[in-house]
Amino acid sequence: MTQHTFDILTGDEITNAIDEIARLRIDIFAEYPYLYGGCVSYEVEYLRKFANTKQSFMVVMKDQGKIVGGLTGLPLAHEQPAVRRPFVNSMYPLASTFYFSEVLMYPRYRGNGYATTMFKLAEQFVSQLCSYNYIALATVVREANHLKRPHSYQPLDGMWQHFGYKPLANHICIMDWREHGDEQETAKPLMFWIKSMTNMGSSKGLFPAATLLMSVVG
Repeated sequence: MTQHTFDILTGDEITNAIDEIARLRIDIFAEYPYLYGGCVSYEVEYLRKFANTKQSFMVVMKDQGKIVGGLTGLPLAHEQPAVRRPFVNSMYPLASTFYFSEVLMYPRYRGNGYATTMFKLAEQFVSQLCSYNYIALATVVREANHLKRPHSYQPLDGMWQHFGYKPLANHICIMDWREHGDEQETAKPLMFWIKSMTNMGSSKGLFPAATLLMSVVG
């Protein structure tokens, strides 16, 4: 019988899981809308910040011991400058905002409510820190007629709203990464979403998500 478990990892626990999380990031972000051409060495180095940064964590979902989903988070003040910049002089102060860097899940597990569990565990973790008033996340912005957009693709705006996050149209960051088939990195805009810690009870049950992936910002 298939057994799905959820764990919250910090510190050395993250270090021990880095190789699996790196592969998960590469596999999921290869999909639209990110089309990310990643490599293991970069991913491993990127993920070390979650092991080495105070109050950072990962929620991981396992199927018979193998990591098949994950949510990573850290204080926004410890993110790289491009991610922090939109919040400078914002009504959402860096020091009181936590950041969910990515939500990842292999396709066969999507649409079954597992992301609801990951979000609830992650939000509970942040709440228990007693240091933050907001949680932010970011999603890449693509034009509606993008040539590589699959016919079956469904934007995840409704999912974020279902979880209680609202769009911040005036909070945009620019990130560079190489897409599959390209030789050079190119700039892409990402838009932020925000949730007040006072609205933590607004995340509800299951959601009709056909896909599940989030921002590659690292």
